[in-house]
Amino acid sequence: MRRSKSKLAKKHAKTQLLDSSIQKRAVFAEHIHELRKRLFWITVSVVGCSAGAYSIQHKIVAALLRPAKNQQFIYTTPGGGIDFLVRVCLYTGVVLSIPVIVYHLLKYLEPLIKKNSVRFIAYGSVVSGFLAIAGILFGYFLGMPAALHFLLHQFSTGESSSIEALISIQSYMSFVMLYMVGSALIFQIPLVLVLINRIKPLNPKSLLKHERWVVLISVIAAGIINPSPNITDQLTLAVPMILTYQIGVIIVWHINSRFRRNKRVVRLLQDDEKARLERLRNFDLARLKLAASTELAKTLQTVTGSETNAHSSTADSERMAQKFDRNLDYSKPSRANGGKAYVSIYPQA
Repeated sequence: MRRSKSKLAKKHAKTQLLDSSIQKRAVFAEHIHELRKRLFWITVSVVGCSAGAYSIQHKIVAALLRPAKNQQFIYTTPGGGIDFLVRVCLYTGVVLSIPVIVYHLLKYLEPLIKKNSVRFIAYGSVVSGFLAIAGILFGYFLGMPAALHFLLHQFSTGESSSIEALISIQSYMSFVMLYMVGSALIFQIPLVLVLINRIKPLNPKSLLKHERWVVLISVIAAGIINPSPNITDQLTLAVPMILTYQIGVIIVWHINSRFRRNKRVVRLLQDDEKARLERLRNFDLARLKLAASTELAKTLQTVTGSETNAHSSTADSERMAQKFDRNLDYSKPSRANGGKAYVSIYPQA
């Protein structure tokens, strides 16, 4: 009996582990399906915007070549011109699809966002578009001209004035679009901070404590993007990065101050949440124990019932044998054997 109980408990534990693993796999498959769906619509948006950009490719190319002023560019392969146009259209499609990308990213993270998620996703998508436009304009009119002036004319004076830059149009376009996309992403910092604050509330004081690292990273990034020794060019790139972080901290502080509660109320709510989670855990544990005990009782009942049936069948067989012996009469002859054998059966009253 004890062995059967232990085997049943092990079987129940294996069943529970199997069910939990199946459930985890189902949740993971659902997340993968949702991710594939979002990536599909992002790809459709990029392809559509790229196809639309092809119709105005000449205007886009003229706008992108304007910061280089009179610099001449080349391409070294027969298909270099086609490759250049494809890159222009593709990069333009990616830039125009930034609001769509942000929208689908927020939709994928919607279960983590708290109340009013639909309105937040709509506002976040629109704001991300305006922030991307602001970043692109900043990079186009302020950051990129200073960087190109230093990079393209650093050998135009002095003894090295005979060195002439022969730059391929593909490398120039990669530099320009990387600069534009990077500027657009830098200006998304306030939206990123607000999103993290919606998922998990941030402390503005802690964010301000990490500001020195933001300043250091901004200065290093400005030096990498524009390696000019001119401090003005460096500050032109570093200051907007620091300001976007400051604006994000101010927005987080404003949002949190609107929903600020008394410390005692917050502590009581946290204690209540812990108690609720503990009750749910105890309830789930009790339910699992009840299911295990119910299954064990059914199994034991089945085993006991089979043993009872075996005992009852044995008793019935013994009663039939006793009845058969009582019906034997050795005193009367058997007519079938001519009256010689005395083993006939006669029913008794």
